[in-house]
Amino acid sequence: NNSGYTVIDVTDPFSPAYCFWGGSSWYGFRPGYPIDPESYALRYYNEGAALLFEELDQDVQKAILALQGEDFIGSKHTLDEAWSDWSPMPNEMDEEAPSQDAKDFIKALRVVIGARSTENAQQMADALSTTAGVVEGLRRILRQRRLPKCCDPVIIKGFLIAQDLSNSDELDLSWMQLSPAQVLKVVRGVLHGSSVKISSLDVSGNSDIAVGTLSGIFKLRGASELKHLHVFGCPKVEDVRGADMARRIGMDGGGEV
Repeated sequence: NNSGYTVIDVTDPFSPAYCFWGGSSWYGFRPGYPIDPESYALRYYNEGAALLFEELDQDVQKAILALQGEDFIGSKHTLDEAWSDWSPMPNEMDEEAPSQDAKDFIKALRVVIGARSTENAQQMADALSTTAGVVEGLRRILRQRRLPKCCDPVIIKGFLIAQDLSNSDELDLSWMQLSPAQVLKVVRGVLHGSSVKISSLDVSGNSDIAVGTLSGIFKLRGASELKHLHVFGCPKVEDVRGADMARRIGMDGGGEV
């Protein structure tokens, strides 16, 4: 394409799959992850700023609709497997070795995972200090794997710490390997437990996020304050248009998807 690539997976020639791919940081998408056709078009035709589907040219809308129902490559792991020798761009990888605090966090978390004990996880969560190392360790591990349910107290506390340290009005859960239930718990925890009020939520890159998950989020106390929702690269909701999405998930008027 003019920017980036169209990837076609012909592992099964009778059932090919596709995605768009940017390689390096590009139009606001996280580098190296699959991009669905609507997200690609909405950013590409407005030089990175999001449009509404209805604002695209009719030919572009028809092209996007024609791809609905086709198999989509929704996993970065599939791309990594195909290009095992791909050298990531500097801004898409953790160049620096983890800090000692991050190493200590990851080591303690592995003990909790091994014990598969919610009680142990709660004890770890209660003992976490408000440091950047905790946030770094949590984000590093969640980019690589999904944590079991027993780790939920640590995940929630980690994102509470991240929010307080960042002092940002956006809760960034993008490209994290979180289950829909974990996303809901983290959002609830931050809405009710953080001193920083959020008005924006980014769950981009989560292949399991569905309309039901988003509806559950907007039923939470305090969710009416969320005015911006980012769902790029979420294949289970890619066929729902922005205006329809806001209505279906119960997002108050004035919100933007």
